[in-house]
Amino acid sequence: MISIGFAPVGRFREASDHGSLRSSHAECARVVHVAAGRRPGRLNGLARALALTVLFAPVALAQTYTVEIRPTLNDLDVKIEPVAKSTMLVLRLTNNTDQRIRCRLRYDASPQTPFRSSLNVDPGRTEQNVFHARRKWFAVVVEVNCEARE
Repeated sequence: MISIGFAPVGRFREASDHGSLRSSHAECARVVHVAAGRRPGRLNGLARALALTVLFAPVALAQTYTVEIRPTLNDLDVKIEPVAKSTMLVLRLTNNTDQRIRCRLRYDASPQTPFRSSLNVDPGRTEQNVFHARRKWFAVVVEVNCEARE
């Protein structure tokens, strides 16, 4: 561990100095020295506490909620995958059919107002829709209604 200390430095004037103040090399060498033993310091404990706070704060402040999906797929092969994040819900829809589909989504996350959206998904593609939290929610109900498009 390197510790830095300051020693009182006497200043003197050299003949070729022309009025500037300089310290000798021996006094400058005393200013920075290496500590032989390990000394506990206040910063060590503070740094650990700060690191733990930064590490675990997102987990402690993260929003937890349940997601319920109510699909109406009309005999279409559609995979619905919810990805729950702390301040948003991402819904991924994969179209496994050979035709283009349109899905209407209705999010109900009380006490927020209900949110409606629609999504067009090409054959063999995956599209996603994002619902952001404006208030703290505890449960989100998503109604998914998919139909074939021509």
